[in-house]
Amino acid sequence: MHHVLSDKILEHYFIEGALPREVRPKRCKREGCIETMHIHRHGSFPRKSVYRTGIGWVINLTVQRFRCARCGKTFSIILPSHFKWQRADLSTQQTVALEHRSLTFLLADFSKRTLQRWHQKWNEWAERLHAQILQWILHMNPGVSVNVDAITAAKPLPYLAFLLNQIPQNRHGPATVTAVARFGGVSLQAIPQCLSLSLPSHPCYSVIQGRAHLNLVIRGDSG
Repeated sequence: MHHVLSDKILEHYFIEGALPREVRPKRCKREGCIETMHIHRHGSFPRKSVYRTGIGWVINLTVQRFRCARCGKTFSIILPSHFKWQRADLSTQQTVALEHRSLTFLLADFSKRTLQRWHQKWNEWAERLHAQILQWILHMNPGVSVNVDAITAAKPLPYLAFLLNQIPQNRHGPATVTAVARFGGVSLQAIPQCLSLSLPSHPCYSVIQGRAHLNLVIRGDSG
């Protein structure tokens, strides 16, 4: 379920292992259902452990389920930092994929093979979804420059980070934007419950100058 949790609520969640009782979804998850008030707690299920950047392993968390009184739909509020099938948070995986610093500190908790898999999959997804993501970036800021040095341009996720850093109002990292694009993006119902960003469904804009043209590629030679 898409639900923005404040930093205070998140800290309570990680310390106590469960959501505060007053936290409720703001709407039903079922598409077309208009219920915004009568959404009740409906049991829970455990997550044995998750990894948080800068903190390490957090154990014995509970994921709260809810039920809509209007349509009967049941759903959960999942940690906004984690996919429901992954133990490491998105921030940790993004750090690995961007190669911003030495990753030896992670080898105590994850295998080298796991780190290599994160790096490979996020850059592959960013490469495959560049046209769709560029559409969103240019919708937010048509003046974004696509010119960058060859080293950055050769790496899909760092290149995406370069583009996003030019948008002052953007608060989403390249891994978050890539994840949204990967799961459909246009509909909030189509993407994982931990993501609250959706991509616009507008036609892709053209890039007149630089390393990209129309909606075909956003990296590589433009000529």
